[in-house]
Amino acid sequence: MTVLRSVKNSRLCFGCGKENEAGLRLDFELLEDGRLETRFTPRDIHGGWERVFHGGLMVTLLDEAMLAHLYMNGVDAATAALEVRFREAAPLGDELLVHAWREKRRGRLHRMVAEARRDGRLIARATARCLEVAGPPEGAEPD
Repeated sequence: MTVLRSVKNSRLCFGCGKENEAGLRLDFELLEDGRLETRFTPRDIHGGWERVFHGGLMVTLLDEAMLAHLYMNGVDAATAALEVRFREAAPLGDELLVHAWREKRRGRLHRMVAEARRDGRLIARATARCLEVAGPPEGAEPD
């Protein structure tokens, strides 16, 4: 594993904050092949329909992975456009394996892809266009 830059962990960030009780509490790792990987097991608090991971939170999970990939590679970016295709429901309590990678770059625009799988089966796939932005103000500290 090669970590070029670690994700700034705001303690209450919904995606990676360890102190956000309702959050996803994600940890990210860059793999040798350049993809980002994270694992996530949705809890009851993340439910939509009974015993099913909420679709909007799946979108959040995939978006967080794509932006974390960029950040860990030295790019501060924001999502400019996002499309998610759902293949099947993700039951609560089942671990999801998420990978994200950069497909293409043109100037400040990065085309990103993320996939969530359960037991090797594709559950959801996202594509996004992410725009490089100025980093946080000099001296800014995370929460």
